Amino acid sequence: MTSREVIYEALVDVFERSPVAICIATCEYVSRYVMVNPAYLQLIGKGWEEIAGQPLVLDTVRALDDPNRLRRRHMLETAGHFQLEEVDLLHASGRIVPTLISTQRRVINGEPVDIEIIIDNSERKAFERSILEAAFTDVMTGLPNRAAFDSRLGAMTAPERTEGALGLAFLDLNGFKTINDRYGHRMGDALLRVVADRLRTSMRSGDFVARLGGDEFGVLFDLPAEAPPADPAARFRPLAQDICRDIRIEGHALPIGAAVGVAVATRPADGESLLHLADSLMYAAKATGRPIEVFGQHVSLMATGPLR
Repeated sequence: MTSREVIYEALVDVFERSPVAICIATCEYVSRYVMVNPAYLQLIGKGWEEIAGQPLVLDTVRALDDPNRLRRRHMLETAGHFQLEEVDLLHASGRIVPTLISTQRRVINGEPVDIEIIIDNSERKAFERSILEAAFTDVMTGLPNRAAFDSRLGAMTAPERTEGALGLAFLDLNGFKTINDRYGHRMGDALLRVVADRLRTSMRSGDFVARLGGDEFGVLFDLPAEAPPADPAARFRPLAQDICRDIRIEGHALPIGAAVGVAVATRPADGESLLHLADSLMYAAKATGRPIEVFGQHVSLMATGPLR
């Protein structure tokens, strides 16, 4: 029968050589390091001499009174364990390391300790971000898509957003169908990419531009409430001229125009109403028949529900 000494030595070897981070800590309100393995030190980018006896919270992102930390502590005190909880650790470089932590509270020779198994969750989180980015990105132009636009509009019109004013520009290309029909969809796609690039480079810091579908684009932007623009459309007239000027693809000159509707509302603002107004202004600009036209309107308060 294998002796306890051999088993102990084997477990020590597993602890030292494990590619998975392991931490043993005290059970105080502010837990302190008792022992960690090399994989843990690599995970946080520190040496044992830097953390020996120090509080674990020095290497975590959240505060002591963080609700999730308190919930995990309660689970240890009542159930004696928790499994695969998402916890962000702080690497010595300042990088945030997402992890999954499972902890068991044990009493050994009358002394309670918490034994943590920590799995680096960085790759999984990066994969989740890539999936989310793909879901919110227009493949054709690389701009955010309609789903991303709707999500940002919801965030910018949230009830807690009460400061300043919100602007929404709705842009539709004039003459795009003619180009598509004459030169084919490949040329039309190339044209959309040119327009998208010009929009992207012309935006101010904090502006959000997206392709909403077809040849339609949307822009969300913040404004200070104390200085609303006298003419909300003024900024977008030269922009519309710039994105439509001198487009040549594969030796073909592609004359294109734009109809733009710009709606500005003092917060609190209703996103559906703001979008409806910008859309209506865009159609009014298109109805003029001019190659490039921009209409704008400022509303002091957006009521809930679409404008009539």
